[in-house]
Amino acid sequence: MELFYAHYPSLEKSFVRFVRSRRQNPLEPWLVVCASSFVARRLSGVLAQENGAVANIHFLTGSALLRALDAEQGAALPEFPQDNLRDFLLKDILTEPGLNRYPVSRGFVHALKASLRDLADSLADPDVLEEHLQTSSDPVLSQEAERFSWLVRVYRRFSEREAQVPGYRPYQEMFERALSGVENSAFLRGFKQIVFYGFYDMPGRQLELVNRVCKTHPSAVFAPYKKHAAYRFAQKFFETNWLGASPAAEDADENDFGALGASGAYVFAPQGAADAPGVNIVSAADPRGEVFFAAKEILRLTEKEEYEFGDIALIARSVTPYQDEVRRAFKQNCIPLDASFTYPLSKFPLGVFCLNLFSLAARGFDRDTVLAVLSSPYFKAEQKYKWRSLASSSLVSRDLSQWKDLLPQTKDYDPAFLTWLEACQTRLSALNAPRAWADAAALARAFLADNTDETSFRGKDAEIYRAVCDKIDSFQKYASVRAQSRAGEAVEELTDALNPLSFNEAESVRGGVTFTDAVRARGLQFKAVFLLGMNEKLFPQIVPEDPVFRDRYRYLLRDVLGYWVNQKLERVDEERLLFFAAATAAREKLYALYARTGADGKESVPSVYLAELARAARLTWTAEETPRVSGRISEQIASVAPEFLTPKELSFSVILQPESARENYRQAGLLTDEISRSLSAAHALAETGEPNLFDGFISAGAEIFARANDGAGFSPSALQELAACPMKYFFDKGLNLEEKDDVLSRRELSPDKRGTAYHEILQDFYTELSRLGLTHNVFDSAALEYLDRALDGRYNRESYKAFGIYPVVWELILQDIREQLSAFVTDDLKNLGPFTPSYFEKEFTRLDAPGLPFKLRGVIDRVDVDAEHKAFVVADYKSSKKGTKNLAADFFTHLIFQPFLYVLAAEKLPELAGYSSAGSCLLSINKGYARRDLEPSAFEALRPRAEAFLTLLSDYIKKGAFFLNPSDLCDFCPYAAICRRDSFKCLMRARKSAQSRQLEEARHAE
Repeated sequence: MELFYAHYPSLEKSFVRFVRSRRQNPLEPWLVVCASSFVARRLSGVLAQENGAVANIHFLTGSALLRALDAEQGAALPEFPQDNLRDFLLKDILTEPGLNRYPVSRGFVHALKASLRDLADSLADPDVLEEHLQTSSDPVLSQEAERFSWLVRVYRRFSEREAQVPGYRPYQEMFERALSGVENSAFLRGFKQIVFYGFYDMPGRQLELVNRVCKTHPSAVFAPYKKHAAYRFAQKFFETNWLGASPAAEDADENDFGALGASGAYVFAPQGAADAPGVNIVSAADPRGEVFFAAKEILRLTEKEEYEFGDIALIARSVTPYQDEVRRAFKQNCIPLDASFTYPLSKFPLGVFCLNLFSLAARGFDRDTVLAVLSSPYFKAEQKYKWRSLASSSLVSRDLSQWKDLLPQTKDYDPAFLTWLEACQTRLSALNAPRAWADAAALARAFLADNTDETSFRGKDAEIYRAVCDKIDSFQKYASVRAQSRAGEAVEELTDALNPLSFNEAESVRGGVTFTDAVRARGLQFKAVFLLGMNEKLFPQIVPEDPVFRDRYRYLLRDVLGYWVNQKLERVDEERLLFFAAATAAREKLYALYARTGADGKESVPSVYLAELARAARLTWTAEETPRVSGRISEQIASVAPEFLTPKELSFSVILQPESARENYRQAGLLTDEISRSLSAAHALAETGEPNLFDGFISAGAEIFARANDGAGFSPSALQELAACPMKYFFDKGLNLEEKDDVLSRRELSPDKRGTAYHEILQDFYTELSRLGLTHNVFDSAALEYLDRALDGRYNRESYKAFGIYPVVWELILQDIREQLSAFVTDDLKNLGPFTPSYFEKEFTRLDAPGLPFKLRGVIDRVDVDAEHKAFVVADYKSSKKGTKNLAADFFTHLIFQPFLYVLAAEKLPELAGYSSAGSCLLSINKGYARRDLEPSAFEALRPRAEAFLTLLSDYIKKGAFFLNPSDLCDFCPYAAICRRDSFKCLMRARKSAQSRQLEEARHAE
């Protein structure tokens, strides 16, 4: 075996020289086994460029070589798969006596599976391990003996069970079969030269294959290694396995560090530095800013410096945080990509639907999961929109029993919805019952098919659905491990199997910009490289110790017993090597980018590797010439030459200069009708004169007024909203954007439900006292007893089910209601005078009130009647003490309209014909009793001004004057983000409008 070693750039040159000098006949068959398919493609391209052709030079990866050797031995059973079937076997083993040491969870099984794979790859013999445990005098090992012994027993048992699974063969059996054929392999003998390229580390099993090939066939190894601090991770493997096995080793390194130049020699060195003109450190506001800079600089390099897109690469330690933004930005900038993107099942709406559907019972039919299923476009039920509305308006939180209790009480109840929920419970319970795995698969497939609307599939949906169905069908293979499922097992196994599913989306444009991670980038070279994510926790990644196969055990296997396996914490040193390889992959230009904040907006710390690069290359981070990407879009765009802007960005840059925007759009050829309208709108918004269409002054006011007036009429609360902020009224009532509050809470009773409870209890209380003739002749103690009866008649300890409240919380709420009403009724009875509460919850609609140009609607809480004097008082309950004792003044200052409007309404009630008004009052039910009255004289004095004010409000609607009127209530308004209250000119136009001044004068006039 010949050995050539160098850092990647020099190693590639050495390989090219080796091929040119040793391959005398261009048709000689050679085999090159590479560390990755990326490296194989790179070497093939380099050889084609250098030699013009690569005929008869075959490139394989290590795993592909192993399978070629196995196939040469003839037909055989398939390998035992690495997917959920392996997980299931491992879970089953962990239930066996003596091995059930730890609770079985998905995370633990995945960690254990990785540990067993490392043990198997090291070719560790369980007999040797157990013997060493029994004979070792190591005091540290003796403390861990029981734990390590358990791991060895699981390792042995897994190997035994894997070999017993019918229809499959263990990976080790395939490996040994392939290995046995190496010496006499016609496949290998067909090559004049075999080369292993790019391996700086490998597990013991792979190392055994390489050694066997090298001993029996003409071989050469090209190993990435250099006496450099960055290669500390590879040093032990190189010296033990490569250098020690080769009688002829050539150091082929030429100190080629690409764009780093001489500074590359000092990266991670204790001292020393050199200038590196080709290295740039770029500070971006966030990850999106990093991609923005990379895209614009790539355009500049290709347009101004004649780079090809294929000469450029984006490299990140992990592509996941960047892949969506890279795809979006590069598509907008018309930059071709050569990349593959991987997304989990949960990334796709159909995948989320499938997971939610099978999780309904496991999550206790909780409200959010049920709504997620009903809201999915893939849900098959014809009534799904009706069911979604029903579920949203219900008080259900979770649990099927709660759905059964509360759904029938919900408005527009549809029994079919409850039937579907019960059917889901029945079918998922049947799936979870002990049964043959093939039957479980059939039940799961049928349940999914019956609830999935395949006609709604678009794009990748059909592929995703097939993958989900295939994974469900794979349950049949579980029978090879255990014939039947256990109770409660199947659904959990199903979700565990579905969650790891992933899907690739390739954008492989030949000659496009490469986007890959640091592991796949090893051994590649480009003219320009953008290193993304140079922040702590991103690069380097945090490498935790294996919680199962601990480093102490790994040290024992490698350094004591001779089984090659690395310690996990040594991977920290591999992070160094990955960074060094990625940085030196840039031949001419290297851009190292870091974000000042993360995607979540939190401050991010630059990577220690970035600091080391800056030190070695004599770069100052804070220098003025250091590129800095702003977080503001306007500043980002301003930093880029116009020819590199996308149409959208160019549009944005033009709009920043409104005085010349239209002409600039015209010159750029971007002036469309839509943009022209937008410019007109922007111009109108920038004006300081009279309010316009964009300020809520519209021409459809009369239609909005008629819609309300011809319907049920105007309620006091709607008129109050109009007086407080006409624009909010327009959003709610004009555009119908108003959404009902979510009244569901397991921890409290919503204000409207509490108010309803107060009203119902008080109605029953006063009705009973009136029936018995005790309204004006009852002691406090007796009154409280009647109150208790009224409360118990409406609500009891089981009433929590009707509200979806926790039982314990409901007990506290009941106690609080009792205390609040007890304090209220004792004082209220004393303040009734000659009046008796007689009418409750009197609803009225389309009521014509004299003096008002619109119809009224509403509900009067209570009317107290003095039958002897033919008089009545309107009472309105309040749970707060908003306002003052002067209700006439509060009509304007606090916009409390009920005391005035309800008197007008009561005068029109048939029940009160022949009665005169004795005024109205507000009754506060909040920590005691408070009464505020609007006397008849005050009512009459208020009436002309109140009618004029309400008429003014109705005129605003008719004329379409829905202007902005900011106040403290804006903090609770759902439209605060769209009403432009923060725009100075919009606010100024509203404040200076005649309507706004008129409203203020009407409210504050004496």
